[in-house]
Amino acid sequence: MKFSMKKALVLACIGCSLISTAYARVHGDEHNNTTVAVQTIPDKSVGAEKNSRELKPDSSNETVDLAVNMKVDGIHPKYSNRVPESWHPVDTINWQPGPQSSPQPLKRWPVKVFDNGGTLLFSDSPEYVEENGILYSDVVEGNGRVFYYHLNNTSQSKKIAVVLENQGKYTAVVHVSRQALSQPSDDYLLVGKTSQQQFMDSQENRDIFIFGGKRKLLDNVMNTTIVRPGQLVNGIYDFHADMPVRVSVIMYSPGEDPLSFVDAAKVLPKDEHRLRGTYRGMNRVIRAVREYDPLQDGAVFIPLADNQRDVYRKGIDATDGSITENYGNYGIMYELHIPVKGSTDVQYLLNPQGGVYAGAMTVRDDRQNQKFLLSVPASRLFFGDKKIDDYTSSRFPATENTDYIYYNSELEDLGVYSGKMRISFEFSPPGASNLPVNFILMPATQAMGLAYKWQTR
Repeated sequence: MKFSMKKALVLACIGCSLISTAYARVHGDEHNNTTVAVQTIPDKSVGAEKNSRELKPDSSNETVDLAVNMKVDGIHPKYSNRVPESWHPVDTINWQPGPQSSPQPLKRWPVKVFDNGGTLLFSDSPEYVEENGILYSDVVEGNGRVFYYHLNNTSQSKKIAVVLENQGKYTAVVHVSRQALSQPSDDYLLVGKTSQQQFMDSQENRDIFIFGGKRKLLDNVMNTTIVRPGQLVNGIYDFHADMPVRVSVIMYSPGEDPLSFVDAAKVLPKDEHRLRGTYRGMNRVIRAVREYDPLQDGAVFIPLADNQRDVYRKGIDATDGSITENYGNYGIMYELHIPVKGSTDVQYLLNPQGGVYAGAMTVRDDRQNQKFLLSVPASRLFFGDKKIDDYTSSRFPATENTDYIYYNSELEDLGVYSGKMRISFEFSPPGASNLPVNFILMPATQAMGLAYKWQTR
């Protein structure tokens, strides 16, 4: 699992990602009583193996339109951006320079943070697994989520699975509501991104019945999935257990019975990063303290997963009782609610701060209860691989309540939406990606001005 706390902007051409050549506008009052249909996309499986990618900067200076159903390099087209065109009708615009200077200052938007939901079991230590055994285990009752991220660091093929054990006398029912299981791969960014896309797009509805004293797999596919040497696998599952159930993440050899394997398996020691544990409250809700007024407030940002203004969760490693910290908040699902005052169109952006980033988000119209998937970034597997020059970095240092967008900042376009709509976003730190990130809002006209000004540099 990668993470970075460097407070430096990671950069690329804003013209490639800030705004499309056609201004995507949304007017919420036109769609209040309209059902929006998602375009049907054929479902084809992602390849089981993929060569590791060398992280090279994108040298293209081409302006990219808002991606709707775009085929993304290395990503299944089912999980490319699918906000329907009725949310983004394309209007021709007259590009005019705005009054902004470079860099564009951002002020931190005040928010309240609430943690809720059930229990998160986070299993990422040892990340590089060198022998068979139990990677993490604890008992869950009620709502739960298991997030595991492990690499087979042996010379032989292995399997990684989650075993559920009912230690009581009566039949337990485990209801799975959301799930993702990546294809094993040595392309770690691909694994982290596709598993997050699958999870955010998932709507499961299945029950697992476990008799007293018996065990079952959380997902039978796990026992048919081969993890070859050097390959990584990432699984995310939301479930509800109607009575206490022991959840164990294991690595074992093909040909072994995973349910019997648990009897004699030992708990493997954690590595130096200690990224495993049980955390109460698997969701985080971020709500603005007051309405955002685009015309009065200008460009603002909300920092995510920086452990200063958005702190990491602390929990317990149930295998030894020690206190642990989820350094990165992996497996935590965020809801971002920022009400907008008036009807002005607002541009939403995501800016990686710590390095290479590949993930997914969802955008929801809370009035119509419609949700759509966003690949982040949409036009390629990852972004955040650009570097800022030392002079600019030292001249405009970020502070607790201020930050900046530079003319070559890497920014992912999350869409332009009317203030009349009630928009919220879902976010979660993706496996293999670096943190923190800035979630940015600004008036759409201001974003157009920046795009025009900096595309012509």
